[in-house]
Amino acid sequence: MNLIFGRYRFGRYIWAGNAGAGGSGPGPTPGGDDTYIPGLVQVIFFNRDGTKTAIFSNDTEELPFKELTFELTENGCGDGKLVFNTFPSFTEIQYNQRIDVYLFGSRDPWWSGTVLTRPDSGGTASKFEITCYGLYERLDKVQLFGKEYKNMEVADIVRDIARNVESKTGIVFNASKIYNVGYSVTHIKFDGVSAKEALDQLSEFALDFVYGVDSYREFYFKAINSEINEEARIWVGVHCNKFEPSQSIDKIINYAKVKGGAIDSNGESWLAEVEDAESQELYGLSETVLTLPSAYDAADAERWGQYEIDKNKDPKLSAKLGGLILAYPKPNGVFSVRRLTTEGQAAITDLDGTLRTYPITKIKYTINGDKGIQCDLELGEQPDPPISDYLLALHRNAKNNEALQQAANEQLKGG
Repeated sequence: MNLIFGRYRFGRYIWAGNAGAGGSGPGPTPGGDDTYIPGLVQVIFFNRDGTKTAIFSNDTEELPFKELTFELTENGCGDGKLVFNTFPSFTEIQYNQRIDVYLFGSRDPWWSGTVLTRPDSGGTASKFEITCYGLYERLDKVQLFGKEYKNMEVADIVRDIARNVESKTGIVFNASKIYNVGYSVTHIKFDGVSAKEALDQLSEFALDFVYGVDSYREFYFKAINSEINEEARIWVGVHCNKFEPSQSIDKIINYAKVKGGAIDSNGESWLAEVEDAESQELYGLSETVLTLPSAYDAADAERWGQYEIDKNKDPKLSAKLGGLILAYPKPNGVFSVRRLTTEGQAAITDLDGTLRTYPITKIKYTINGDKGIQCDLELGEQPDPPISDYLLALHRNAKNNEALQQAANEQLKGG
């Protein structure tokens, strides 16, 4: 049986009724694309065939959920969480089930993901959580074996991987969302790595490209947009009540040697050496070793290594912004709402009247009965706690060393 929790904002309240099957939009369609309904939130669960199994809405007399949070990042839909006041008395919520979230009466989903954990009955808990993740995380569950590419446009390699991903996940391959780079990789190999790891490297080869899965569950690979996002043009004290800028030099890199998958006659795997003299003069020498196990050509390694240097040669500027007001009046007096994405840069005018621009790193929405729909932003590259840096580096180094050893073994065997 399909269930719908909550009907339309202006009309009778229904705790449970039939949910219509099919269609990508919410069950109770609130009107045209520009319709703005203050505070309206709908959460829809779908079967694999696209039929709706349950719809939760905050317009009921007895609110079915206590809190809803979800995140948007440069890679698309991120983590989500739905907290119920009481244990859901139905079995329609299944693992890996698709969830779409609609805000303010929009016909299009603001977030889409799948169920990762769900509550169980019989315990003493006073709240019941469903945790979710965006389909982007599925890329980590697809492994690539024996994939070798020579003299291929980066985007063609991405298309091959995206088709492989589509055959194994719910991520949709859409050729129109994968853009050519204009650079051909000389020689690259992926063997025993996840699709996410491969795409991380390819997006860096492309220089300033980003990939992910959007709220329509479609894969994309596109150039990073450095233009101002007009929806993110914000005055502190007028459009938001919290703005905390910061900067850090702890991640500066201005000299590196690049290690790749090829071994030379001396048994070494150094492919390139890259640096930035101006950064060394300004901030002192900061060295590291960069590892790219999939690279077998010096030109590819140098291109990637120089990109890493250019990305990390200067202090990292970041900020946290909170209490963003989403609704705004149009010239005709009709209210609309900011629909923020991580596309482009945020333009923040601070309390001193200074205009600051930052990449939009993360958008977090929090919805609860007391405070309504709240929106917070993370801008720029946030400084990580030292333990987080250490654990991430430990994991990355272990994976890189494993891949390098595998590449060396193949060459010793003549592979």
